Amino acid sequence: MLKRFLKTWLWWWAARILNKYNPRIVAITGSTGKTSAKDAVALVLNSNLKERNVVVAYTSGNLNTEFGVAATIIDPAFVGTVVDDKTKLTIRDVGRLTGVALGKLIKRADYPQILVLELAADRPGDIAYFMQWLYPEIGVLTNIGDVHLEFFGSKSELADEKGKLIAGVRSNGLAILNRDDELTNLIAKKTAAKKVLVGLNGDADATASNIALSSSGLHFDINYRGKTIQVNMPVYGEQFVYSALVAVVVADYFGVDINDSAKSLASYRSATGRFERIELSGLTLIDDTYNANPTSMLAALRSLSRLSGGRRRVAILGDMRELGTACEKGHREVGATAAKTVDLLMVVGEGGQLIGAAASSSGLNQVITITEPDAVFAYLQDNDIILVKGSRAVHLDKIANLIKEKYTPAELARE
Repeated sequence: MLKRFLKTWLWWWAARILNKYNPRIVAITGSTGKTSAKDAVALVLNSNLKERNVVVAYTSGNLNTEFGVAATIIDPAFVGTVVDDKTKLTIRDVGRLTGVALGKLIKRADYPQILVLELAADRPGDIAYFMQWLYPEIGVLTNIGDVHLEFFGSKSELADEKGKLIAGVRSNGLAILNRDDELTNLIAKKTAAKKVLVGLNGDADATASNIALSSSGLHFDINYRGKTIQVNMPVYGEQFVYSALVAVVVADYFGVDINDSAKSLASYRSATGRFERIELSGLTLIDDTYNANPTSMLAALRSLSRLSGGRRRVAILGDMRELGTACEKGHREVGATAAKTVDLLMVVGEGGQLIGAAASSSGLNQVITITEPDAVFAYLQDNDIILVKGSRAVHLDKIANLIKEKYTPAELARE
């Protein structure tokens, strides 16, 4: 009851601030890649609109829940309170935000002209709740994957929930969807706004081609509105191509040339624990422990294979939570892909056992079950490239941190 009251309280203030300052809203949701897309959009807009005296603000960290988004609207500089390594909103924060909101409503304050908001949808009704308060000018749906199905009856119900964002975009605005995702294509019918499809297929409106990975990062060409430009990003996962495509399309909407967007993306850095490449003495660690679902797992494994350069490919994988009816299918699909992309697989947890069993039946001989974090050291060798990935609840970040502590950092390169 208290939680519901506080949520309504914050949104009551947030709605009045939106009504007074009328910022242009870019809202982003999806099963995977929404944080990366939000960060890429914010980077490109801030880099190119600042000289026009346009202020751009965005949701910080993982403040993408109903509480976090409302707090961001009230105070775009809000970062939350860190409790046990997680960003939370405390009663004290609510009191401070109330004071900030009151001040902004009594007096005219400096407020961002553009808000880039990341919207989480873990349960039925989440996006519908946001859309009671928001009327975005631009809506972005990154993809629909087998995630949070524990709380949804089916993938189509999840798609329907996330599609409420696209349905709520202003008719004179812009809806950006993933051409490579079948369900997002169906959702495109829900809006009268202009639609731009991004993807790797040639029939998308904004496409990426000639994708390559090197020691300096990700390289590819973006083709949009008759222009082609090469993009070089210091990141190491092919999944970031979609984030770049979204950023270019959004920036173009606000009058930023594609060449300027490409220059800005060269300084992109991903959030900690999201396919973070860390060069250590003797080996390379890819820390992708922030979260996991089948879509992101498969992308991570493909990128690991591309990055190996002949080195031994090691994957330490754990459970993917909240998959519901897609749990067994999702874990087995990851295991089958791991058999084709890694040389040594270490698995953690019940879901990890499913991954390992599928990898073994698909022909991978080296599959090891890990019950204690430091057990991994018995199997690591010099010059390995190691991917560590699983849902946050499995705490594979402990293994990643142990590896960082044991091996002297040679060079830290966040993608």
